[in-house]
Amino acid sequence: MTSGASRLNQLMELAREGSPEARRDLLRQITDLFMAPSAQHSAATMQHFEAILSQLVGEAEPALRRETAERLADATAAPRGLINLLARDNIAVAEPVLKRSTALSEDDLIAVIALRNQGHINAIARRPEVPSTVSAAIVEHGAEAALISLAKNQGAQFSAPAMHAMVAKARKRPDLQTPMTGRYDLPPQLLTQLYFYVPSPLRKEILHRSDLLDPALVDVAMRANRHRLMEELAGEAPDTQEFITDAIRMNAVHETVLKRLIAENRRREFLFAFAHFIGVDLSTVQTILSDQSYEALAIACRDASVERPNFARFVMALRKNGGDEAKALRILDLYEKVPVEAAERIMRFWRMRTEAASGAARLARFIDDDDEPLTLTDGKR
Repeated sequence: MTSGASRLNQLMELAREGSPEARRDLLRQITDLFMAPSAQHSAATMQHFEAILSQLVGEAEPALRRETAERLADATAAPRGLINLLARDNIAVAEPVLKRSTALSEDDLIAVIALRNQGHINAIARRPEVPSTVSAAIVEHGAEAALISLAKNQGAQFSAPAMHAMVAKARKRPDLQTPMTGRYDLPPQLLTQLYFYVPSPLRKEILHRSDLLDPALVDVAMRANRHRLMEELAGEAPDTQEFITDAIRMNAVHETVLKRLIAENRRREFLFAFAHFIGVDLSTVQTILSDQSYEALAIACRDASVERPNFARFVMALRKNGGDEAKALRILDLYEKVPVEAAERIMRFWRMRTEAASGAARLARFIDDDDEPLTLTDGKR
C-alpha cells in the first residue's frame, strides 16, 4: 500500500468519529491530500476519496462547502460525483465549479441548466468555453442576465438556431443588443436583422463590420437573391408572373416602372419589382417596406440612386396614416440625410441576408422567422 493510500485510510477511519470541528479539519486534510502536486491515486482510492468527501461536504456548513468548491474547481481529475454535488448546491457554493470545473461534462451542465436556477445558469454562461449544446440550453432556459453573460462570452459557441434565437431575443431586450452586435461570429444575415432595431451607435458598428465583407460574395448573393425571387414568382398570380418576367427579360425594372406600379396601386408587382431592383430577397424587401420609420426604404433608395420625388411617392403610397403632413416632411428629409456611402455599406449586408444568398456565398444558413410580413395586395396593406 502506498503512503498516500495509507494516509487516506487513516483519514477515513477518523471520519467515522470525532466532533464537528474535527470533521471540518478532516475535510480540509483530505482535500489537501487529493490536491497534492505529486498525488497519484488508484481508481479504488479515488472511489473511497469521493465517498468520504461527499459525506463530509454534505455535512459541512456553506462557508466550508464554498471553500472546498473553490479548491476543487481547477482540479482536472476531481471526482465527477462530488463536483456534481457541489454544482447543484446553492449558488454561493456552486459558482466556482460551474464557472471553472472541467470535470463537469456537457450533459452535467445541461442537467443543471434544466433545473432553471438562474444564478447557476448565469455562472455556466460565464465559463471560459461554452459548447454549442450548452449555449442552446442557456438560450432556452436562461433569463436576461444569463443571456447577456452568454452574449458577452466570446468563448461561447452557438448553433445556428441558438444564434438566431439570441438575435430574436435582442429585439425586445435592449441590453442584449450591444453584446450581440459585438460578436464577430454573428453572420452577416443576422447582423442585418439587428440593424433594424438597435440604436445609432450600434448601427455605426454594424456599418464598420460591413467593410469586412468580400465584394465578390456580395455580388454572388445578389444574383442568388434574384434567382430565388424568380422561383418564388412561380407561386404568384399569372398576371403578376407575366408582368415581372417580361420586365426582367427586357431589362425594364427601373424607377419609371416602379413609379407606375405604385401609382396604379399594383402592390404585389411593386413588391417583386422593387426586390429585383435593389437585389434583395422577398423577406428582406418585406422587412424594408414594413419599417414605418421609412429609414430602411430611404437606405435602399439612396443606394439605388432613386430620385427623391420617387422616394416621396413610395413613402406616401405605403404610409398607414396619411394625415400627419409634418411627419411626412420629416420622412422625406431622411433621403437627404442618409449618406450614399452608408447606404451602400448597409445594402451589402441586406444582400447577404437570405438563405439562398448565404448558401451561394458559402456562409451559414439563417432565416428570419421573426420578421413581420408585409401584406401587399391590390388596394390594401
